[in-house]
Amino acid sequence: MLQWLKMHFIPHEGNDHRPRILHQHNAHRIIGFVMFVEVFAFLIPTIALISNADTGNVVPAVLSSLINEERNKYNLAPLTVNDKLNAAAQAKADDMAANSYFAHVSPTGKTPWYWLGQANYSYSYAGENLAINFTDAKDITAAWMNSPTHRANILKANYTQVGTGVAAGVYQGNPTIFVAQDFGTPAAVTATAAQIPSPTAVATAVKTAASAVLGAEVSPHTVAPTTVVASTPAPDIAPIATPQPTFFQKLLASPRTTTNIILFSILGFVALALLLNIGIKISHHHPDLIMNGVMVMAIIGSVFVINNYIAKSNPLSVQSIDFTANNTTL
Repeated sequence: MLQWLKMHFIPHEGNDHRPRILHQHNAHRIIGFVMFVEVFAFLIPTIALISNADTGNVVPAVLSSLINEERNKYNLAPLTVNDKLNAAAQAKADDMAANSYFAHVSPTGKTPWYWLGQANYSYSYAGENLAINFTDAKDITAAWMNSPTHRANILKANYTQVGTGVAAGVYQGNPTIFVAQDFGTPAAVTATAAQIPSPTAVATAVKTAASAVLGAEVSPHTVAPTTVVASTPAPDIAPIATPQPTFFQKLLASPRTTTNIILFSILGFVALALLLNIGIKISHHHPDLIMNGVMVMAIIGSVFVINNYIAKSNPLSVQSIDFTANNTTL
């Protein structure tokens, strides 16, 4: 390996002071590989993402993982994926895609809590983050974290569950994908006085409930029913284990980021070869090798610029909302 590196990167008598990595045929191979990466790591995955946004739930799984990474940075507990929140978020994304709108309230007046109700998700707090016009999952997370309201939803300490929906559609005449991510704090099952057999049972239930919901945030807008005497976590909205996306799924959901990493790696190798060629034994410079290296670097730079132009040709837009069980926005 050391001999290979020496022959390809370091000018010396053994390679006639001509590092092989900068030979014309190797420069052509590098350019060919760059084109291969561009097609199969960026263009095809990007087109597939826009035309078939769910791609086997790859993007939702990756987005859930990315927001939990952000929460981990602030020592917050990770959110668990909930089936009903997934269903609500997917229904919202599907509705936006089917009716070509981007808003928390649909043209027909359907609110975020409408979709939670359709999914039978009971909550004490809930929130919704939306995004449109993206080709890279990491771009969505970055845009959300750069927005104070979206960031607040992601980092809200008393949220415990999350669900994500992604759908392909058309918005303002352009093919795009719609993302809806719902956050929730499950409501408690309430018990009325008529259901409590004795004061002793009531006291026991209250003591148990206090330990179960210790530390939960209570909204000043939420009006508690006068008949409530105890509460326990609702059994029908238990979270499922948060799926961890595979390495391949992360690459598939972030084609621009993946392509940029590969391109910058190649660029680094070529730049290193150029610097060594120029810096070692100046008297043995070979203009053709320098031109080959500069050409490769120029092509990589051009591909990088083109990819960013494609990714940002339709500006990524985001919206957020945060509300309580009585549908009061915060």
